[in-house]
Amino acid sequence: MASVEHAFGEARRAVEALHPDLSKRLSEPASAAQIDSFEQETGIRLPDPVHQLYRQADGCSQGDAIFGGWEWISLAFVGDHSTELQISLESDRPGEAEAMTLVPLFCSNGDYLCVRHNEDSGKLYYVPHDSPTAEPVAETLVEFLEQFVARIAAGALVLEQFTTPRGIYFSVRPPNREYWPPDFEQHGSGH
Repeated sequence: MASVEHAFGEARRAVEALHPDLSKRLSEPASAAQIDSFEQETGIRLPDPVHQLYRQADGCSQGDAIFGGWEWISLAFVGDHSTELQISLESDRPGEAEAMTLVPLFCSNGDYLCVRHNEDSGKLYYVPHDSPTAEPVAETLVEFLEQFVARIAAGALVLEQFTTPRGIYFSVRPPNREYWPPDFEQHGSGH
């Protein structure tokens, strides 16, 4: 299996092929010290694959949803999103300790793609805002990135650029949906 670094490099090249400015929307990599500081301040232990992902870039610019319609959350905002997610889950499923293990990495319209900080694999879970259940969607972050690249190559994700009073934003998403998953194949991306 490819490393997170390799899979991320492939994803970066795929988005650059769609538009040369897309990779510029990725933040600078987080340092090991920044990741350690995040973990100490929040009490959230990030699995090793997540460390590796944030060592490639510290999320996307605010508002850019270039990972299949998902905005990659920078470390500075993961804690805030984690709190929001926990409040949502606890209101719908009070007393379930499971909610405390989810760490959001990607968001879109109140939905999240999360890892569990008590799982070392970096398995990705889809947590919709209107039905707070944690459904596994990718066994690893590498699988998620590989599926993203495969979808771009197949033309299943398209580039959209839009302007708001705050500036220009980009999205790479399915043409008929706002984001993916949950509609992608959970096991194997045909690559």
